[in-house]
Amino acid sequence: MKLRVIESQWNSFIDGLRARSDVETAGIVLAERLHGGEVLLSRQMIEVPLEGYLIRRSDQLRLDPIALNRIIRPARDAGLSIITVHTHPGTTRPWFSSADDQGDARLIPSLFHQMAGPHGSIVVAGDTGVATGRIWSESGEKKGLAIAIVGRSLSIFQHANLSAKDSAWFDRQRLALGNAGQEALRNLHVGIVGMGGTGSVAFLQLAHLGIPRITVIDSDRVEASNVSRILGATADDAGRTLKVDVAARYAQQLGLGTEIRCLKGQLGKDVSLEEIEECDLVLSCVDRHLPRALLNRLSYEKALPVIDMGTAFRVDTDGNMMAGAGRVVVVGPGRPCLACWGHIDANRIRIESLSEADRTREVADGYIDGAEVHQPSVMAFNTAVAGSAVIELMRMVTGFAGADDPPLRLNFDFERGTVSRNRLSGDSRCQICLPKSKPQNTISHDSSGILSHLDYLIDEVIN
Repeated sequence: MKLRVIESQWNSFIDGLRARSDVETAGIVLAERLHGGEVLLSRQMIEVPLEGYLIRRSDQLRLDPIALNRIIRPARDAGLSIITVHTHPGTTRPWFSSADDQGDARLIPSLFHQMAGPHGSIVVAGDTGVATGRIWSESGEKKGLAIAIVGRSLSIFQHANLSAKDSAWFDRQRLALGNAGQEALRNLHVGIVGMGGTGSVAFLQLAHLGIPRITVIDSDRVEASNVSRILGATADDAGRTLKVDVAARYAQQLGLGTEIRCLKGQLGKDVSLEEIEECDLVLSCVDRHLPRALLNRLSYEKALPVIDMGTAFRVDTDGNMMAGAGRVVVVGPGRPCLACWGHIDANRIRIESLSEADRTREVADGYIDGAEVHQPSVMAFNTAVAGSAVIELMRMVTGFAGADDPPLRLNFDFERGTVSRNRLSGDSRCQICLPKSKPQNTISHDSSGILSHLDYLIDEVIN
């Protein structure tokens, strides 16, 4: 099980707990249980006030039940889980002492008496801020609680007995990424929405990297025109095999034990957003604006990093390429969102949300132009973009290049053979994420009116 926290909030909370090195300090995390029950999302972190301690020493503390009940009252009202947190001053590695075991043995049953679990506890090493956690079910079963810290990077403090054991299959990767980097990859659950050109390439790379759990979402069957650009597909699949089943078949034949979860349908229509909120990270490989907008909003509502990618080409009437471009955008807490970058079009969402009859009528009336036209797609270009997206995933998770200056957006110009970084400047406020800047390099920013209309359209579609 994992506890997901936003990096800026977690760091502020932990720094406050570690402010005193002479005595133990305690705090409480109120956490939402996400769909599936294996991930808890921190909704509030509260440091216990001075008057909340009955005993407070360098090696022991006991909280006042009245003060504790006051803190956890919002959890009872909202049906949240409780995670207690306390420090061990003067230590570099966290562990649970016998006193911690005795304290939890008294407290955890009391919490279950007041509200549904799971509930747990975390110990923080006072000198380093490194944390370890554990979680209980109502039956009394205890297991490790990983802590996933989401920000510019995705760091996961994993309980020791949950560490994945790698084989010689990943020796070369371990040489490049280190033991910690390889272990980080082997603890991930990644979602991929859209299993077309870029999605299939990204999937195969993740499978070969050894990602243990991958959830794939797509509603389409392989078409004849897909065979040249969907890795793993064969001519025999055309008209017969679902794209998600092609991915599952490939992973099975690969033999690395990858667990594939196939969700057959369109995100937001046939497949609920709740189905992917437990993923650690999601790759957006869609060519429609509605699922992209849904993923964009989910990223900030559930602290779920999303890497959006795509390719676009312009050809003349003779079939000659006039321009070819691709992009990779990383969004989530602490980063500008896809609306800030201008990658969500409210009118396209409206069109995509129309019934078939309404869409046909608007096309006939001339209100819709080009919405149903198939776009060019080439395997080599898809591979370049998808490979860069997977590299950004590795950057976030393994830290192979540090986290000081990660790219927010990569822009590919295939005609010129260039890849450039884009940044935002200015102080425009986006309603979806945080105050972000006005884009440079001709990338347009949505106005607040467009964003309001965008949220209205999304709510209309999913509710």
